[in-house]
Amino acid sequence: MAGVYRIALAVVAAAACSGSAPAPRGPGARVVSLHDVTTELVIAVGAGDRLVGVADPVDVRTDVAAAIARVPRVGDLESILAVRPTIVVGLAVVAAQDPDLVARLRQAGVAVYLGDPGTLDDVFALTRELAARIDAGPAGAQLAARLASEARGGDSAPATPRRVRVFVYDCCDPPFTTGRHTVLDDLIRRAGGDNVFGDLAAGWTHVSWEQVVARRPELVVIHAYRYDGQGDVADKQRAVRAISALAGLPTLVIPLGCSLGGLRSLEGLARLRTAIGAALGARA
Repeated sequence: MAGVYRIALAVVAAAACSGSAPAPRGPGARVVSLHDVTTELVIAVGAGDRLVGVADPVDVRTDVAAAIARVPRVGDLESILAVRPTIVVGLAVVAAQDPDLVARLRQAGVAVYLGDPGTLDDVFALTRELAARIDAGPAGAQLAARLASEARGGDSAPATPRRVRVFVYDCCDPPFTTGRHTVLDDLIRRAGGDNVFGDLAAGWTHVSWEQVVARRPELVVIHAYRYDGQGDVADKQRAVRAISALAGLPTLVIPLGCSLGGLRSLEGLARLRTAIGAALGARA
């Protein structure tokens, strides 16, 4: 399975572990983050000093990378327990990848919170809930309110005259793309587009190039990251251009972190609005 499934595309339709017990409150909370999205949120609510371990980042902002530069890297059960966390946070893909890890952490008395955002509204809820569990509730509520306000401001823009059909190319051959159960699918709709695979009751999934062509996209969104032997952006662009029916389409290269359901979701929304507006102008 694609490395992006295993690590980065964390909104796979998996159990969200919503019954996790809250983390112990108080300034002594010790936090391990197993996903870029939650790592960025912990930093954003001013709780970076509580991080005692993080998974190797895939695509975080430069300021976040600097903030976690000296935080120990963790991955397996032994390395996580070695830093003595009181709570482990991440997204639902952690449970999809390694349910035994989650079970054993809980058996060891460590609280686990794994969010599963599927829409932009879910991102705001995740921000509030994660902050509350690491005793940064007021900061999380303020951040979520600001993000929601910014999103509403963007929604007040004039509606586009018609919707643009969008194909998301994350990686791989056959292509890995998004169904309707992802934050990115919601962002595409809010930006005035239609995800060409939005009818699939799935999160991130493989399709065929023949299916892509049959759905007649007008804009291709390419994720900008490289992981576990996958090609870089240039390789992905070449793969798209090798398909004659897709070769002439406009493309939007977007950081992976703009798509996964975290702080950069609004940046992703803005980028999509610009690209969709340009695609409409080109077709006018």
